[in-house]
Amino acid sequence: MDLPKYNKSSQKGEVGITILKSLIETEFLWLLRVNHKEHDFGIDAYIDVIAEDGGVTGKSIAAQVKTGDSYFKESNNIGWVFRGKMEHLNYYLNHDIPVIIILVNESTKKAYWCLCDATKTEKAGENWKIVVPYAQELTSSAKMELEKCIGPIRDYASQLEGFWGINKVLRSSDRILFIVDKPDIEQGTYAELLAGLERLLVNPELVRHVRERVDIAIHGYNDDPRELYEIAEVRAWVIKVVKGINGWAYLLAKDDTAKFLRVLQYCNMDYKVLEECTENGRKGRRVDADLTTGERILNELFCNLNVFCEKHHISEQIAKEISGNLVEYFCGSRPPGL
Repeated sequence: MDLPKYNKSSQKGEVGITILKSLIETEFLWLLRVNHKEHDFGIDAYIDVIAEDGGVTGKSIAAQVKTGDSYFKESNNIGWVFRGKMEHLNYYLNHDIPVIIILVNESTKKAYWCLCDATKTEKAGENWKIVVPYAQELTSSAKMELEKCIGPIRDYASQLEGFWGINKVLRSSDRILFIVDKPDIEQGTYAELLAGLERLLVNPELVRHVRERVDIAIHGYNDDPRELYEIAEVRAWVIKVVKGINGWAYLLAKDDTAKFLRVLQYCNMDYKVLEECTENGRKGRRVDADLTTGERILNELFCNLNVFCEKHHISEQIAKEISGNLVEYFCGSRPPGL
């Protein structure tokens, strides 16, 4: 009678998967998910790692399973030699999760494994080979070694409590102040400031909240009679960070209490001191900035703003509003159309 045939190769494969499923689910108390044959490109099953309390961890190991005497014929003093095609090796090594090779002995109902590690492979003609050690039987004693392949299982929800708490504080803040100390200015470094600013941009909600709420205070020059923008090392540092960090126009506060943007302005423009003055008990000065020398820094900040807004999917309308705020802060008046 002419009927579809259940060939011996398929039969051996099913037997091997059945043996493996029993080992994984009884010895390890983990789960084995068999890959559908039409989606089998060299991975026969996925082993899902289950925590001691029964929690499904989300960690998995991919398995290439080979069953039958033929896979136990070639051996050396370490173990059995497994040979594979180059296309499968590329597939295994590009996999996002660990891949293990499993040899199943259908007679003894035992299985042996090795991690598909590039450093453990050897060239074999047009193909490749790897040794599956005699000592690596797939029993409960191998559980710890397999867990090393997937890395630690973390309680991310608990770890995120602190992260979410900081986000909540940031979203409730009207002004976010960063303090830069004199040694950073002298050394021309701004890694901590950059990390702090990037922390504000971790999600779209925060990006929109911190718009024009950031200011920077430079500490360590209280005894220096000069204004910060008159100190050469401060000027050099400000010019450097403006070029090295994106988003200044978007992030920096532009209201009457904003400090750093004014320092940034005078570090990049020519100015003339008109008079020293005292206002509300605080010493200050009236300064006339040469706006013609500010064109370069304004253009730089505008270009920087465009890049920042495109990256964070900020509307053209908001970018236009911020541009107007920046010009008004620098020049004292808002140009038509902004």
